[in-house]
Amino acid sequence: MKKLVYLFAFVLAGLISCEPDDICLAETPGTPSLIIVFYDNDQPESKKEVPNLQVKGLGLEAEFYSGTTDSIAIPLKINENSTDFLLSKTEKDILFEESITFKHDSYDRFLSRACGYQKIFTNLRTERTNSIVWIESIEIVTDTISDINNTHVKILH
Repeated sequence: MKKLVYLFAFVLAGLISCEPDDICLAETPGTPSLIIVFYDNDQPESKKEVPNLQVKGLGLEAEFYSGTTDSIAIPLKINENSTDFLLSKTEKDILFEESITFKHDSYDRFLSRACGYQKIFTNLRTERTNSIVWIESIEIVTDTISDINNTHVKILH
């Protein structure tokens, strides 16, 4: 009988001391990227592909994107308040380049012990720094970047 009581106490102690699993699921969002969608300047409600688009971070050697598309997702710097990009397109063998600076504030949002923190960007604004223009205008759709499901910036070209 004593053995049964000890076994019961041991099992009960084991069940009480269990902690929930610290697992970060793959579906848990990380720091969101900036979603840019390109639109036709003549018909602002119609998306328009950018032929041979290349997106590079200034000061970085890696390209974030190369191809023809009507939308891109690019990362912002998490340890600085601005990120500079060079957006280039080639059309009829002519290279057009546009330098854009995205300025922002940010804060960390706690997700869980397993997943850690997610960076949220706020107060998004832009600056253009060169005169060779293929982009007609840049519109901030939402100045807070907290997800990857919505358009943040609309570029008309």
